[in-house]
Amino acid sequence: MGGSGNFFEVLGVPLALGRNFTGDECRFNGPHVAILSDAFWRRRFAGDPTVVGRALTLNDEPTTIVGVLPSAFDFDAIFSPGNEIDLITPFPLTAETARWGNTLFGIGRLKPGITVQQAEADLRVVSDRFKQTINYGGTLGARVSPLNDALRGSFRQPFYVLAGAVVCVLAIACVNLSNLLLARINARRQEFAVRVALGARTRHLVQQALAESLLLAFAGSVIGVPVAVWATRALAGLQTFGVPLLQNASIDPLALAVTIALTGLAGIACGVLPAFHLSRGEGAQQQATHQRSAGRASVSARNTLVVVEVALACMLLVGAGLLFRSFTALLRVDLGFQPQHAMAWRVDPPRQFKNAAEGNQYLDGVVRSVAAIPGVDAVGLSDVLPLGRNRTWGVRAKGVLYRPGEGASVYPRIVEQHYLQAMQIPLRGGRYFDERDKATGPKSVIINENLARALWPDRDAVGQSITQDGGRVVVGVVGNVRHGSLEEAGRNEMYLDYRQTDDWSGMEMVVRSSRPPESLARDVRAALATYDSSLPSGDFYELERLIDNAVAPRRLTTRLLGFFSALALTLAALGLYGLIAYSVVQRTQEIGIRMAIGAQRRDVLALIIAGGLRLVVVGVALGLTGAFILSRVLGTLLFGVTAHDPLVFAGNAALLVAIAAAACLVPALRATRVNPIIALRAE
Repeated sequence: MGGSGNFFEVLGVPLALGRNFTGDECRFNGPHVAILSDAFWRRRFAGDPTVVGRALTLNDEPTTIVGVLPSAFDFDAIFSPGNEIDLITPFPLTAETARWGNTLFGIGRLKPGITVQQAEADLRVVSDRFKQTINYGGTLGARVSPLNDALRGSFRQPFYVLAGAVVCVLAIACVNLSNLLLARINARRQEFAVRVALGARTRHLVQQALAESLLLAFAGSVIGVPVAVWATRALAGLQTFGVPLLQNASIDPLALAVTIALTGLAGIACGVLPAFHLSRGEGAQQQATHQRSAGRASVSARNTLVVVEVALACMLLVGAGLLFRSFTALLRVDLGFQPQHAMAWRVDPPRQFKNAAEGNQYLDGVVRSVAAIPGVDAVGLSDVLPLGRNRTWGVRAKGVLYRPGEGASVYPRIVEQHYLQAMQIPLRGGRYFDERDKATGPKSVIINENLARALWPDRDAVGQSITQDGGRVVVGVVGNVRHGSLEEAGRNEMYLDYRQTDDWSGMEMVVRSSRPPESLARDVRAALATYDSSLPSGDFYELERLIDNAVAPRRLTTRLLGFFSALALTLAALGLYGLIAYSVVQRTQEIGIRMAIGAQRRDVLALIIAGGLRLVVVGVALGLTGAFILSRVLGTLLFGVTAHDPLVFAGNAALLVAIAAAACLVPALRATRVNPIIALRAE
């Protein structure tokens, strides 16, 4: 990976060891130097603090190590998620590199008081002047966006959704704890009555209730914090989600302080309702009047709390269901290529070539050596694989008059002649590249269906010409490939045979075979070592990893929201079970009377279950209403499913009712075993 001399200074990243690049090192064909990543430094040099000044071989050239990045700065996760960057080399911004194309991204730091809009306006003025200077008739402009938005923008809304899910789960836990404390207050009514009789004031009872709820909350945090530390470390150790800075996630003192503060607030919230009932003297009044059942206010409060937690659980279930359906729909999209039974290696020639012909000959030899391996069906090279980095070129149909700025923006792919077959990108018209497309032959190009329709909507594109490189003939049209992301349909693309261009450096080699990956990798490494012992043969990866990396953020969001939803559903079921079980105990005498005057066991069973399901139905109705309103927040996160998908809403409502019925069944069966005689004697 290349960077300019002041790259880390602009970012405000101090090196752990050594120094930044100097001006002399950032000139074209300047001294060969590199700055190592922290991971590579520890892996390759065992964290040797004297590594600065030592040399390593890079592209068959001795390269001096001038610095090491700090461990807190994860270059991979920030600027290249899913890829492992071992070192940074200087990239000279010179006339020679200006001819390499528009593949660079500039990072700048605004002066105090300058807005992004002002910076973009200034750069637009510079672009217009530059167009006049070089007499350029095409589109040339500037777009400025905050680096924070570029890095975190796509993750901001999913994390807000997850934060909302955490709040819902916390609220459900608080509701359950409040219900528990309310039940304990009723069970301890005799104790409270005695305290009042002995002179205790209401505020003393309230303080006791709040102290008990806080004690329970902090006891939970004693268990929860170590689990959170373990879970955070486990999540940070995963390399499959492509979330910037996920590897650096940890529970620091600030996070711990916030957690303790939230625990205290949750404890107070749990104790407010029980304290309110105590402040009204309800416990003492019940004892004085010898009421066996709880006061109406307590019963109503507990029922309301159960309705609330069922509604919250329903909202989480609907959200998780929408994201799950969206995720599965994304995995079913037509990629335009077949990632199964295909693997890729990075091929970086270890030396500079005298000319394009020598480089082409070298790559041809690489392909032939790997293609000769038994069991290999196809081998191809490309400068970039799908779902990776992108750059655009402006393309026009030859012989067509365009106004300034018109034409098509195209993703160019520099490929070897067998790449399209190795990727199994389908041919829609014309032919693939073959020996006719050699360096000395007529310049050719293969385009995708989108570009064919854009440039020649009323005719066959095969045989037509584009203005690229003075004129290239379209020899084939292939299917669209999802290069930007799985959510985006295929963009305009064109494929150029690398034998007819010198615009390439390293290449990605795709090998298609039905052999097991490990044995094939061993033979490929051996073939590359035989062909050129100095050719780096890094770790291979299966093309399906491209899909995994592309959907990793969605997978993380879906899994976490699914976990929170399952947890919320479990807590809601436990809360409902506790309420019904407590109600059965409180209504033992009533049930005994009903059975004594002829009620059957099935009547008692239906009575208890119906009472619980009434609360559930109300909670589900409120939850579906809330989910219908809030599901619009998930709109930008959904793919292939509407925010108000009836199947998700109905399915999760039915699931919640079924689990609630199961939660009511156990205490209901216990109620049918009440002995009427014992129940009547109990009072």
